[in-house]
Amino acid sequence: MTATSILEMHAISKSFPGVRALDAVDFDCRAGEVHVICGENGAGKSTLMKILGGTYRQDSGDIRLDGETTHFRHPKEARSAGISIIHQELSLMPFRTVAENIFLGLEVTRFGLLDRSTMEQRTVRLLQRLGASIAADAQVSTLAIAEQQLVEIAKALLLDAKVLVMDEPTAALDDRDASALLDLVRSLKSEGVAIVYISHRMPEVMEVADRVTVLKDGLKVWTRPREKVTIDAIVTAMVGRELTDFYPAPSDSAPGAVLLQLSKGCNATLHDIDLSVRAGEIVGIAGLEDSGKTALAQAIFGDHPLTGGTLCVAGQPASIRSPRKAIAAGIGYLPGDRKQEGLALRQSIRDNALLTRRAMAQVLTPPHGSGFSRAETDRSLKSIDVRAADYGQEIGMLSGGNQQKTIISRWLAQAPQILVFAEPTRGIDIAAKASIYRMMRSLADSGRAILMVSSDLPEIIGVSDRILVMHRGKIAGELARGASEEVLMGLAVGMVMQAQGNEVAV
Repeated sequence: MTATSILEMHAISKSFPGVRALDAVDFDCRAGEVHVICGENGAGKSTLMKILGGTYRQDSGDIRLDGETTHFRHPKEARSAGISIIHQELSLMPFRTVAENIFLGLEVTRFGLLDRSTMEQRTVRLLQRLGASIAADAQVSTLAIAEQQLVEIAKALLLDAKVLVMDEPTAALDDRDASALLDLVRSLKSEGVAIVYISHRMPEVMEVADRVTVLKDGLKVWTRPREKVTIDAIVTAMVGRELTDFYPAPSDSAPGAVLLQLSKGCNATLHDIDLSVRAGEIVGIAGLEDSGKTALAQAIFGDHPLTGGTLCVAGQPASIRSPRKAIAAGIGYLPGDRKQEGLALRQSIRDNALLTRRAMAQVLTPPHGSGFSRAETDRSLKSIDVRAADYGQEIGMLSGGNQQKTIISRWLAQAPQILVFAEPTRGIDIAAKASIYRMMRSLADSGRAILMVSSDLPEIIGVSDRILVMHRGKIAGELARGASEEVLMGLAVGMVMQAQGNEVAV
């Protein structure tokens, strides 16, 4: 510890039934410093921050703020003391406006009535500080997940905090928005704010950190100045071993027949989309947040259907007007927001793995017949390494990586020919990412066609066999595997690129 630390957490321990979540962890953060915490899901990062934010009470250990020992019994007490936390899981109220969410619990009144005008004006200023043009009176449910993340950040900035905790703040952002956020972090640091930053994005860690702390299995492994660490050292400390072959090698075999073909596809967001995905192939879809890449994934799965163009599945024309029709046609979908769109959080892991099969089963199908049995479901979950003490526990208790694997298990039971993966590794740790990449490669090698939509450029470049880049609802160009980030971003922002060998096709 150091006398200049604005925040000191000393020997913090916390246990849950059967789990030692934190074991005598020390942590501190100084004014005008970005202190990054790294660790796999389940390492104890979120538990430590929930104790700091008053959600949990530590079993032992002390918290000091400005040198004074303090105990937070409620999140409101932590906020009043100058601690603001941006959680990875959004906590917005979907049917209230942006301004109402930002000022929730801190409403401005005039003559006993809500002063909506003042709240909206201050909301606009906060969002402008983030480089966002979101309307203050927009209903949160109408916003994209990246826009909701920016609202969550603006909500935290309202408090003018001494200590700002940012838990995976760029997980839902594309590179442009993430870069703007990192500029904001640097600005807040220059103003003397102590920033605790949690991230799985290693280049981002190296760019923004002053110090790095690694947690593993509830223990602190080490704290070091950023200039004395490397990405390899962080990853090795996180997972306990070197992580080789992070991105799987491409297939040695040529891709097979075209399984998904879209010609002149369009709807309110998309315009003249032409694409194809072959058996054995992973095609990546890149682009900025407003490029239409998410809308493309949703259209193919029938969530926001195409209104024009021709879609063929395995050579046959298909009219995909709903997710049910997409599933019946042999298309599976892993959504970008697993919590809101992919999981029944209060149901068991086993029930979540069976959701699609049960929804598509015939009316008279026995509820515990072949394919629905507990033993068969558990074997499927084990086969892709979903880790849990009991598959009967609520899935909301699992790490993000295990939740993603459960959704994949659901689709493996349905055996679709085509899989659409939207943001497949958002908010999960390094080791879980590598596992999901290997799984995707294995699924492609088994003859499936995979369309991967992602905001993570290294992921797009490292995993895809081909890359399609979107801009303003159109495909701006096609890149070969291993294309440079510079060329990809050039297409994403609408630059007219010159072909370099076989790298670019526009």
